[in-house]
Amino acid sequence: MPDQATNNFIDQVESRIFDAQIARLSRVTGKSPDAEFIREMYRRVKVQYMEELKKRKIRLRALDGARLDEIVGYVFYYHLFQTSHLPAEVVKKIEADEKYRAMLVHDVAVYIVINEHLNVEKISNTSACSPEIAAYNMACSYSLFVLGSFRGTDARMRGMSNLFKKAMITTKSVINLLAAGNSCDAVILWRHLHELECVLTVLGTKGEDLYFRYVRHMEYFDMENNPRKEELQQRLAEECKAYGVKERNAFINYGWLVYVEGFKEGFGKEYRLNFKDGLQKMAGQSARHAAYASASKILHPSAWVVAIRDDKFYKFTMFELYRSLVNIVGQIKSYVLRYQESSQMPQECAAYARTIDGYLRMIARNNKVIAAKYADK
Repeated sequence: MPDQATNNFIDQVESRIFDAQIARLSRVTGKSPDAEFIREMYRRVKVQYMEELKKRKIRLRALDGARLDEIVGYVFYYHLFQTSHLPAEVVKKIEADEKYRAMLVHDVAVYIVINEHLNVEKISNTSACSPEIAAYNMACSYSLFVLGSFRGTDARMRGMSNLFKKAMITTKSVINLLAAGNSCDAVILWRHLHELECVLTVLGTKGEDLYFRYVRHMEYFDMENNPRKEELQQRLAEECKAYGVKERNAFINYGWLVYVEGFKEGFGKEYRLNFKDGLQKMAGQSARHAAYASASKILHPSAWVVAIRDDKFYKFTMFELYRSLVNIVGQIKSYVLRYQESSQMPQECAAYARTIDGYLRMIARNNKVIAAKYADK
């Protein structure tokens, strides 16, 4: 039996874990609910959690119990979901309402039991701790760190930075899907990333003013809710007529490409207003269309989803993701050098190419292992 000193030590450790988790969740959400309320609900949820386990006759195996920080997270986000949109005085009344408290404790305890202990675990090819996943996350996290240092009013700088950030976050999402064993879903999301990769390549290499043409063209995507709806519809009609485009949606999706040098001259011959013969070709990525087409086949449920083994999707995604990351990072390298003076970390910008290339080499090295492991599969 633990003595009093041991119990006191355990209580201190638990209190520190609670405080650290509350501080972290407040930081990542920008919300700071009453910590004492969360602490009291946390204590009650722990008790109810054990009751729910007994009720369902669930016997925990070693290390299977919900972690303390996870319980805090469940309580924190439940309360945040229910109250973050309400005035502070209303939230205070809710927190004092025993009916609400009982509902929170019951719901959170049930969520934890069902999600943590009745969840069917899927066998995965990899894990978030595995080197190939960690290396991708490192490259993306470092790039986001550098991109987050830019400050200023330059519209192109801010806009391109947002697109680069979206690309890095999407890459991390693809990796997270692979780590969770959802390789098929990862292929589908890579398809979206490849489209963004092509947009970034064209915007970064095909002319100084192209970004602003691109942004202006984006107005067509939300005309119904735009107060200048009639003006935009008229402009769209005139542009479609000028370029002999009969399919309005095709022009809405890819019409900004007419401002790329050489596109108008080759329109209807070498180039078309679509992805394959428009955006992808202009980005110099036509050789990868077969991979894109393969990813498109599983976008909608088909025999491919069940006929192809999960490890095939995993291998496909790892290699195509590397090609996409190399291209996107290439554009970021040019960006950080161009706008280095607007960064709060100019020295980090100067070192970005050297540092990120080191991470890319790690990924390439890991890919050699993946190729060897799945050579006969």
